[in-house]
Amino acid sequence: MTQADWHDTVRRAAGQAYLNEELAQTNNHAVNVSVFQGQYPWHVHPDSDETFAVLEGKLVLDVDGKGEVTLRPGQVYTVPAGVKHRSRGEEDRTVNLSFGVKNRETIFLEELK
Repeated sequence: MTQADWHDTVRRAAGQAYLNEELAQTNNHAVNVSVFQGQYPWHVHPDSDETFAVLEGKLVLDVDGKGEVTLRPGQVYTVPAGVKHRSRGEEDRTVNLSFGVKNRETIFLEELK
C-alpha cells in the first residue's frame, strides 16, 4: 500500500506555471495531480480515457466535438480515448487529479509553451 498527499505537490508547485506528478498507481492506471494556471496544449491519448477530478479552483476542458466543459471542486469529467482536448486553469490556479492508463501515449497537436 502506498500513501501520498496531494498537498505536498501543491506546496512544490509554488511559483511554477505547471506541475504534474504521479500520485499513485492502481492496476495499470496512474493517478496524477496537476497544479497550474494557464492553458495546456491540444493533445490526444489514443489508447486511454482520461478522467479529471477538480480539487481546487476552476478547470476548463476544451473537448473536440463537445465544446467547453467547466469543472469546479468535487466535479469529474472523462475524456474518451482518441478525443482531442486541452485543459485551462482559470482564476488563480487549478488543482486537479487525472486518471488514465500509466505511461499512456500523448500526441501533442500544438507546441508545449
